[in-house]
Amino acid sequence: MKKLTLLILSALLINIAYSQKDKVYSSLEDALQNPAEVYILSLADKKLSSVPAEVFKFPNLTALDLSYNKISNLSESITQLKSLTELNLSGNKLSNLPAAVTKMTTLTELDLSDNSLTALPSGFSNLSGLKVLYLTNNKFKAIPDAIFKLSALTELYIYGNMLTTLTENIGRLSNLTELGLGGNLLFSLPQSITQLKHLRYLALSYNKFMTLPDFITTLPNLTVLDLNNNKLMELPKDIGKLNALQELYLASNKLKTLPESITELQNLQTINLRDNSSLKLTDAQKTFIEDKKLHTP
Repeated sequence: MKKLTLLILSALLINIAYSQKDKVYSSLEDALQNPAEVYILSLADKKLSSVPAEVFKFPNLTALDLSYNKISNLSESITQLKSLTELNLSGNKLSNLPAAVTKMTTLTELDLSDNSLTALPSGFSNLSGLKVLYLTNNKFKAIPDAIFKLSALTELYIYGNMLTTLTENIGRLSNLTELGLGGNLLFSLPQSITQLKHLRYLALSYNKFMTLPDFITTLPNLTVLDLNNNKLMELPKDIGKLNALQELYLASNKLKTLPESITELQNLQTINLRDNSSLKLTDAQKTFIEDKKLHTP
């Protein structure tokens, strides 16, 4: 009985510890009551122009949300946060990435969305443990070279920029599972994208694609392909080879027909064909959609 009591007590203490680590503090005053027990701090939308000095009093801080403030720079003090793994700087006044960020080598997730960034310093490649990177709604005309050295990266989101080309270097990010490139000016893909064998999610919506290369059908784990709002006139004839594909978004294009092989997508659950005014489906394709009860938003 004593052993059982100890096991129950141990389990309770573990649960308390985990729940404490999940607690989000949004008030510095509350957080300062027990600095060592603060793991997640949200100072979003506080009209901050700099990081409050009190932030550096939390030795175990793992996640810091500074989104939607008025921060234009960060001091070297930010590097004192030795346990920080997640940093959110979205919606600030950053036109250049503060050098201090490139020294935060413990980061695994970084959100720089909704700023005015046009480039990243070469030192950005120091963030070798980075797994998730958000660069949405900035002013990038190309993916910065430093990103291609981040071999641990699994998720990269660069929606709403001004990208015109995707270089062969994209193939170096061999651990990518999600790649968001919607809302740019892209019209072609490099063959090296076929090296992304773990890619499950590829968003190319709101770009300038008129065709897609045949080699896109060799991505073995692709489950979501978003091609909404392009200028596509046709799809690769072997699209049926995307065996893992579950969701296919083709709304607002210029498609007139679909490849016969589309009926080979046996794992498909969702297909969006809206606003392709000239699209004609074959009887086999209509039957395929009906028989599989595909969700057609």
